[in-house]
Amino acid sequence: MEEGADLRPKGPGEFWLIFDFDGTLAWLMVDWRSVRAKIEALYGPLRGRPLFSWLQERVRRGLEVEEAFKLIKEAELSSLDELVFDEEIVELLRGLKARGAKMALVSMQDDEVLARALRLMGAESLFDTVIGRRTAPLRPSQLLSVLKRWGIRPEQAIFISDSPEDMRIGSEIGLNVKRLFFLDGSLKRWLEELLASLS
Repeated sequence: MEEGADLRPKGPGEFWLIFDFDGTLAWLMVDWRSVRAKIEALYGPLRGRPLFSWLQERVRRGLEVEEAFKLIKEAELSSLDELVFDEEIVELLRGLKARGAKMALVSMQDDEVLARALRLMGAESLFDTVIGRRTAPLRPSQLLSVLKRWGIRPEQAIFISDSPEDMRIGSEIGLNVKRLFFLDGSLKRWLEELLASLS
């Protein structure tokens, strides 16, 4: 279900937001072309498939992914010095939390990478739950885990991501979904509108 005016929270403590990280809340300056080339040297051609879709398919099939995860984690960690984020977005999230929002972070990034990135952003205390690929490498499992921890139905939460695949997965689970981006400012504008609606 696409997010709309009817999804605005009705009052304090009555809304749950699940965020993707890279591309949605911030921007990791990873050289994905180089990472992909290294992975293809180990595993063979990905034949045009998105890297994380390919990885999740291997996980589902019970195939080896540890070497790929290691390469990706190294690239992610080395990119943290150039992490791009907006302090105003962090402040907006802080404002939402102060008004009762429950917020979770799910990501295909490694859990250690997420923890370090959130510390750099000053956002480590904003999320009730943070789930990276080391904890759960499949997106549906990540989302269902958040819902279980919160004890809510899918239609009570909004899943925000920049990925069309995430929109599909979230909708199939029954979540309200909103496709927003860090770089074009659409996430920031939406958060501003949401916070203003609670004032």
